[in-house]
Amino acid sequence: MNIQNYTEELINLRHHFHQHPELALHEVETSAYIRRYLEKLGYVIKPVEPTGLIAELPSLIDREKLIVLRAEMDALPIKEQTGLSYASVNQGCMHACGHDCILASALILAKIVAEEQENFPVRLRFLFEPAEEIGEGAKRMLQAGALENPKADAFLMFHYAADMTLGMAVHQGQASSMINSMQIHVHGKSSHWCEVDKGIDAIYAASQVVNAIHDLSENFGKQHPNAGKYIIGTGTIHGGEYTNIIADHVVLNGNIRAVHEKTYMALEQELEKCLKKIEQQTGTQICMEFPKDPVYAFANDDELVETAKAVGEEVFGDKFVLEGEDELFLSGDNAYRYFKETRGLFSVFLAGIPGQEHPLHHPKFQLDERILPYSVEALYKIITRL
Repeated sequence: MNIQNYTEELINLRHHFHQHPELALHEVETSAYIRRYLEKLGYVIKPVEPTGLIAELPSLIDREKLIVLRAEMDALPIKEQTGLSYASVNQGCMHACGHDCILASALILAKIVAEEQENFPVRLRFLFEPAEEIGEGAKRMLQAGALENPKADAFLMFHYAADMTLGMAVHQGQASSMINSMQIHVHGKSSHWCEVDKGIDAIYAASQVVNAIHDLSENFGKQHPNAGKYIIGTGTIHGGEYTNIIADHVVLNGNIRAVHEKTYMALEQELEKCLKKIEQQTGTQICMEFPKDPVYAFANDDELVETAKAVGEEVFGDKFVLEGEDELFLSGDNAYRYFKETRGLFSVFLAGIPGQEHPLHHPKFQLDERILPYSVEALYKIITRL
């Protein structure tokens, strides 16, 4: 396999997906494009409602091991500002998390496997997952039997990041954080401002909540030296109806993120105590709720890490990085559901462009496309060595 023979098509595929992004659970054209591409290569497709796909080559079914590789399809509700010639044509929708690169890489890998199917050493199943960005995709894929019949020997996932140029990173052990979104309701009592004694100001109480969240995030680690990395913050605040009316309801939305589950739980408990105290001070009623279950952390399998390390050093040389807990990014992924079912490996390909290192989910987020053939080569070698 000479990966350079596929580079032009790899980049063209990435441009296509980048130019035509679709939001979670609406990846209709993306899914149809992938299906047409794979069926021409001989893959059998199992659809997963509404847009997911599970793809395999029938000729590999008798192989001893089943390796499952995930590729996410959904984009983000962001207005692109990159100025690229292949920028999004779908207004207010952008691939700002590297899923366009993931899809292109997965399809080229699928093509290489199809061309080598007679001698390919393992059974490889591709999962084209919808709705990763809203945490819905993995559950749907698993319900459709993504890791069953037979039970998968390993699950592989990969991301691209705008960090150092042309590198690869794998975490030893824990590879993600525990995260969740929270919603806080502050209930006061409405009144005209000329009768302030008859009202209870929910906005004032909400401001105390914002301060409490900020102080907790700033000071928790000082009081708990072994807390590890964490963050708790407010993302949105909405309340009030008119300038001369005391607001009776404010809604705050934020999130809790922590490397350690113990720290996550402690932050939640400390915040509850803070909210009770603010209730007593302001006369409001405050309730905190979590609309969804947490996204739990997951860990890389030791044996898979060793394989990835050997391959990473071979393909990327000194640009391969084996990271520990201190380098963990405070992000989560619904892929933890796969890791609960089988051993897994999460690899990150580093593709920063000097001077343009915008973070994930930024309207100017860009990746260095030169990473693409190297990442496909690394994935190919990891899979065949398993």
